[in-house]
Amino acid sequence: MGKILVADYAQGQVHSLALDHAFRTISVQSVPSLQGPRYVSPVPRGGFVVSEECGDVKVFKSSHKLLSSLSSKYGHQFGNPAGVCVDTDGNILVADEQRRTVHLFPEHGAPICLVSTGLQRPAGMACSSSGHLFVADTVENCVKVFKYCARPPYRPTNTGASRADPNQTQRWGGEVVPL
Repeated sequence: MGKILVADYAQGQVHSLALDHAFRTISVQSVPSLQGPRYVSPVPRGGFVVSEECGDVKVFKSSHKLLSSLSSKYGHQFGNPAGVCVDTDGNILVADEQRRTVHLFPEHGAPICLVSTGLQRPAGMACSSSGHLFVADTVENCVKVFKYCARPPYRPTNTGASRADPNQTQRWGGEVVPL
């Protein structure tokens, strides 16, 4: 998108740097007054999601205005949210360092605990378009890989594909298993 997102823990801000084709800074926009921003990830349509230490996870629009707080929207209480990422379906995934879990927050519906065992201290994470979740575990000094997408994406061109509304299909259902 031509932007770099930076979580500035000491200043309590997230900076969005717009770059040109030669990677020169065109503009910088900042979101102030955050409580220990740790990890930040872009979301579809140009916004971003940021985890706050011992607090919440907040979603911002491309205009840098607060869209929602996951704690408020879902009634979810975090221990210490750390790594965040957004999958190709727009679901927000959050690693909770204190609770040693990873939760998926769909745009609609209740949060789903994807990983509840096997993590010592989850930190940064990323998800792939093929439904893999990569979680850095800082205690075990490794990256753990999980498969969380139970079914392939809906493709109307597939022979015999379901006529069900693809927006109602729960691709992330089922058990998360380490690879």
